[in-house]
Amino acid sequence: MLLSGLSKKFALVMVFVFAVSVMFLVEPSTASVTMPSHPSPAPEIISVEVNHNPIWNPPTYTTNPYTGEVIETSSGSWTLRGTLDVVIKNRPFEPYTDKNGNHINVYYTFFWKRSSENLWRSDPIYVVYQSASGHTVISLTYGGYYQDLWVSWNEVRNFRVQAVIGYFGGGVFEGEGSEWTEFTVTIPGPDNPVTQTPSIPLTPNSPSISNPNNSPQQNPSLFDMVIVRVFVALCVIVVLMVATVYFFKQRKTNSPPNQT
Repeated sequence: MLLSGLSKKFALVMVFVFAVSVMFLVEPSTASVTMPSHPSPAPEIISVEVNHNPIWNPPTYTTNPYTGEVIETSSGSWTLRGTLDVVIKNRPFEPYTDKNGNHINVYYTFFWKRSSENLWRSDPIYVVYQSASGHTVISLTYGGYYQDLWVSWNEVRNFRVQAVIGYFGGGVFEGEGSEWTEFTVTIPGPDNPVTQTPSIPLTPNSPSISNPNNSPQQNPSLFDMVIVRVFVALCVIVVLMVATVYFFKQRKTNSPPNQT
């Protein structure tokens, strides 16, 4: 019975170690957006407009039925609402389907950060394929029930736009990224409907390969991945050898002596 129990434990350990090794050694089926050492030029932004259109909610009143006195039950307030409209000049590209059945095209990713922050958000707030015409129009809404941007009155936001040749879907973004273009937007205050056009830098920013904070989509190199996998494989082999020797000694120690 003891030997049988040890055999079962040994089998369970082997299954666990094998499962862990498979998790680390299997080649990932998807790869995220990569940043080459010499990326393509940044998207050319034709225009950026903030169309600020807050909604005024007037105060409400009620009348005392006995005295006729009019009482204000709620004061008036402004509701934040507007759009950030961006027009990008499309680059010539002929969409195609790769060997895995993925539809490859150019798409644009939008990242943002507050002016007081140093790091860009790691996930894009908006992703869209370029249109079939000469330019792509993106309208990001803020305020209201369905909004793309969560902003506040008088808030300053920095935006970064990148063009990617690849595909996306289901939270998976693949392809090769370009340089990016950045612009800054100030959300106006209440009772100030306005259309403003932020300035756009003439020279887009280039990624700094040595600083990962400037490239939120950059991946480890293939060489680094190989080193990690080799290290994990060696660890798995060592664990298997140690486990085999240990359970072999346990079985030998607990086995009954030979009967003569």
